[in-house]
Amino acid sequence: MKKIYQNMFISGLLFLVMGGCFQAMAEDVQIHGFISQGYLKTDQNNYLADTDDGTFQFNEMGINFTTYATRRLKIGCQFFARDIGNVGNDEIVVNWAFGEYNFRNWLGLRAGLIKLPFGFYNDTRDYDALRTAIFLPGSVYNEYLRDGSKSIKGIELFGSQAMGVLGMLKYQFSTGNTQIPVDSGTAELLQIRFPDLHLTDIEVGPVYDVHLEWLAPLDGLRLGVSYVKTDFLYNAEDDSATSSIRYRASSSQWYTISAEFIWNNLTLSAENYVTINDVAVRLYNKGKFILAYDADTETSFDDCYYLRLSYRFTDWLETGFYYSEFLEDPDVNKDYNELKDQCLSFRFDINPFWLFKLEAHLMNGNSGVKEDNDGHTYNEWMLYAAKMSFMF
Repeated sequence: MKKIYQNMFISGLLFLVMGGCFQAMAEDVQIHGFISQGYLKTDQNNYLADTDDGTFQFNEMGINFTTYATRRLKIGCQFFARDIGNVGNDEIVVNWAFGEYNFRNWLGLRAGLIKLPFGFYNDTRDYDALRTAIFLPGSVYNEYLRDGSKSIKGIELFGSQAMGVLGMLKYQFSTGNTQIPVDSGTAELLQIRFPDLHLTDIEVGPVYDVHLEWLAPLDGLRLGVSYVKTDFLYNAEDDSATSSIRYRASSSQWYTISAEFIWNNLTLSAENYVTINDVAVRLYNKGKFILAYDADTETSFDDCYYLRLSYRFTDWLETGFYYSEFLEDPDVNKDYNELKDQCLSFRFDINPFWLFKLEAHLMNGNSGVKEDNDGHTYNEWMLYAAKMSFMF
């Protein structure tokens, strides 16, 4: 299957390059893509990759095709690959592939491998040109969890309704299933938290998603709320394979409240992320049950949030800053549960096709952090990032 995807990806690139020869055949097909190469460096700790000495293991590429089969029916797909540390390794996957039928402005149906609407930016995070920063704020858009929350196989109802002087309401109702492989970023994050355990299996139940946006009468203002409900099961064992653990969240709920305001060249945004989990943990030794632990975990509105602003000074220069705060379990006061991030970004639009970004993160906390090359972890540290992107 991977070989098939590679052949399709290469064929798509050749199709683009030879577009002049096939113009008549591709007249109604929209083809877009991107490729980027980045560099990551930390002054202490390792984060996302082996960053203590600096790394170029940070790249993305994708190509997508969309067309209208009829006036109301749209179809499309995107092939995508990325590498960030141990995650991705440039394996080509189908990122999304769906058919979309619009009955009315207020009612449409989308089916297939569909992007998961969560917060304002989850379904567009692949497109570097749509934001100032290299990394979205981790309090809501955790980079480790990206591959497990990008899309679902299922169906979605969507639409928009004008409300006169009250503005416009947009909605998306989605349901489906997703798979999280044991070599994903999700598994990487769990391995960091529990280094003596090795994940053997991840099972995810049905996913239910509701996303609402209100485009207010005030030009440039939009407000939104997202709700996701699912359940999942992690199976893991220790190094000797004699002890195993089953971690089940029978009800995992995620809420996001979002706000964005655009005024001329200024963009302000803020989002809150709240989680509620019903957790059951079972510990076994040589297949024999030895311990049970049940708990309800919940984060509050002031545990996971960010505030962000950006300003475009010229056609080629945009700057941005955000403050992001993440606290995974407020009842456990440990550094590895927390990460506070102050990020300063610079975006340089070289031309309509080339984009270059620089940013620095002042970090406090150890969530998602690995030991540095000397075997130490530090609570206060810096992350530096650079990224060059080509888009067509």
